[in-house]
Order: sequence, then C-alpha cells, then structure tokens
Amino acid sequence: MNIATAKEQIKNAVRIYLQKNADGSYQIPVVHQRPVFVMGPPGLGKTAIMQQIADEMGLGLVSYSMTHHTRQSALGLPVIVDREFDGTHYQVSEYTMSEILASVYDCMRETGKREGILFLDEINCVSETLSPAMLLFLQYKVFGGHQVPPGWVIVTAGNPPRFNKSAHELDAATRDRLKVMNIEPDYAAFKEYAIRNGVQRCVISYLDIRPDDFYKMTTQVNGMNVVTPRAWEDLSEMIRYHEMLGIPVTDALVSQYLQDPDTARDFALYYQLYQKYKKAWQTDRILQGLYDEEVLDEAKEARTDERITLVGLLLEQVTGDMDLCVKKHDDLAGQVAALKAQRAKMDARAAEEGLPSETEWTQRRDAVRAETAQLQSEVARTQQEIGNMLRFLKDAFGKGLELSIAVNDLSVSRRATAFIGQFLSMDYFEESRELLLHKREEDLLREIRIEL
Repeated sequence: MNIATAKEQIKNAVRIYLQKNADGSYQIPVVHQRPVFVMGPPGLGKTAIMQQIADEMGLGLVSYSMTHHTRQSALGLPVIVDREFDGTHYQVSEYTMSEILASVYDCMRETGKREGILFLDEINCVSETLSPAMLLFLQYKVFGGHQVPPGWVIVTAGNPPRFNKSAHELDAATRDRLKVMNIEPDYAAFKEYAIRNGVQRCVISYLDIRPDDFYKMTTQVNGMNVVTPRAWEDLSEMIRYHEMLGIPVTDALVSQYLQDPDTARDFALYYQLYQKYKKAWQTDRILQGLYDEEVLDEAKEARTDERITLVGLLLEQVTGDMDLCVKKHDDLAGQVAALKAQRAKMDARAAEEGLPSETEWTQRRDAVRAETAQLQSEVARTQQEIGNMLRFLKDAFGKGLELSIAVNDLSVSRRATAFIGQFLSMDYFEESRELLLHKREEDLLREIRIEL
C-alpha cells in the first residue's frame, strides 16, 4: 500500500480502538489492541503522517525512536522497595517509570488530552536485551511494570534491514502481536500531499514529467544513491528561501538533497529551464486572456514535458493569487469583527478608555470598506484568471492530460479549495463536472470490455 492508504488504515484502527461502551470502558480490551506496525523504506513520510493523524483526530502524540534506547531508559531503573508477605518484610526490586511512559503523562498534563498516540519508530532496531520486554509491551502495553495510560494507542514503524544496518527482521512471536502494514513508494500519493502542503511547483512539474525519479535507493560502487519524498520536500523548502533571498539555485545545492548524480543533474537543468519558461510563455498574459492564435499554435507544437511545465507555471501563478485573496479576506474578517465590537461598546456608552472617537471609528470603517472593494476586484480578477487558464488549456490541448492536471490539482490544493469554497468559480465547477463525467464514462466502458 502507499503512504496515503496507510494513513487512512491507521486512522481507522485508532478510531476503532478508542470506541467506548456505555459504561465508558473501551470496547476492545487493551490485550487485543494490536499495535500498528508500518514497515517501509526510509523517507516515505511514516513519521510525518503521525502528526497529521494526531492533529486531524484531536489526539495527543508522543514520538520516540527506539534506536538509542537501552533496557534501562525504556523500562526504567531498578529500585529497592520494602514489601510485606505473610507478615514478613522483604526488600524487592521494582522499576522507576519508563522515560517513554513519563513523556505520555507529560503530554497529557501539558495538552489536556487524555487520549493519544504513542509512536515508536525504528522498533526493529531495539537491542537484544530489550527484545523480551518489547513482547510484553506489545501484548499488554506494559513497560517495566507500568501500564500505558488508557486511551493511548500504540503505533510503531521501521525500515527493512536492507535500508538500515541497525535493523533486523522481526521474529514470528513479535509480528504475531502487531497489525502489519507494508508501504511502498507511490508518486500519486506523494503528489497529493505535495500540492496540499505547498511543495514548489517546479518540483511537482518535474516529477509529473519524470515520476521514476520520485524515489531511488540503489547501491553503487561509491555507496548508496538516495532520493526520497522527504528529500524532494526539503529541497523545495530550500528553493523557496533561495528565491526569496535572491540566492541562485545551483547544481551544488540540488545534489545535497537529491543524492543520485543523474537525478540531481537532471532536476538542476530542469529548474533553470523552468525559470526560462516563466519569461518565455508570459503566463500573466495568458491568465488575462490576451493570448492569440500564434501562442496557441506554439503551445500545440510543444513537447509533452514543455506542456506539463506550462500547466505548472499557470497553476503556480493562479494559486498564488487565490492564496492572496483568501489571506486578505481573513484579515478583513478580523478587522470587521473588531469594528463591530468597538461599535457595540461605543453604543452602550461603555468606559471610553481605549475606545476610538466617533471620527476615528468612522475613518477605520471607511478604510475597511475601501479594502473590501479592492478585495472584491481582486477576487473577480482571480476568478477570471481561472477561467482564462482553463479555456487556454482546452483551446490548445483539448480535454486531455493538460486540462486534467490543472483541474485535478486545483481540486487538491489547499489554497485553491479555500478560494473556491469562499468565492466560487463557475469555470472550475464546469470543467470539474465534465472531467468527472468523462472519467465515469471511461470506467463504465472499461467494465463493459471486461465483462465481454
């Protein structure tokens, strides 16, 4: 399965484990709540999705890497305590609370969340001295005699031994106590995540053209060549700041993240080409609807990679404008709320300390009205840009791959969906509906062919 499917599977497991009976007890006893074990190559986002799941479900999250843990740090230190058995006093060994469990209680105290996820990464890297205790923990959720608090679900992860020299295969007894999910690299799942989380459009367009470069893990004479989703995301963030500060994006920078010489070279060349296309295509004129037959003919004659790049350039500009509109709207909403609160106090003749005068309040109101009128103009312009972009792609390429990429990416982008949800876009709705109907028709024809 891919990382997106794994995320949904984990959420389902957590949701089920936290279901309660009428008396408030958990429906599935702790002993039967198998911890989730996510096994997959490094860099796929196993750790990142845990924070997403916790945020989306409103749960606490405590994360630990098991690589460095010894028996003492995981289970706690032994202490001598006095006990009485049949009238006789004895000194016996007990354990202080595990550092891991103490962190769970700290999280509960700091966040006020009584339910959460305890995420243990690199679980297949634990030392041999800790392995027996891990079996007890996985089955009964006990570390050193101390129970994991009720309402905390265990999720674990690890890399296959071929990717991590410290890792080992889990034995049958351990695997039989786990809910195992094997994940593999999948560009489609990463692309949706990348669009939602603002990964640079030049990265997404490059991977649309060369999806095989999305993930590489090969052994060469000089060592491992490694390219992962995490590397693409981190490189995207670094490119963003280089562009903000006017620092050139060079081969040397790219190769620090994409640790495969061929991929690093190809992307560095593509990045320079992407910047040239920005100037050559004059996307601002296309979005204004000022393109002519010559521009359309040039687009029709372009290679597939250049077409996809053009779609990326258009999306980059239009989603940026959509984001600005949403941010301005949210800022104005805050200003309007503040004005209303001030007006209510003034009308109630509350103490005037800290309140504006009537003239000052009127000036603020008029300024907000002017900003609102400007926002309305920018929204209308952005709506027109969306329509012009979709019409251009349809005029140049028909209802093919290019139009499909644009509509699908708008459907996934947080910036786009926020704008469309707030201000609407009839052009987007029309193309989205037509593409959906077309897809349904293709699926139906495929089913008919299968049945025949």
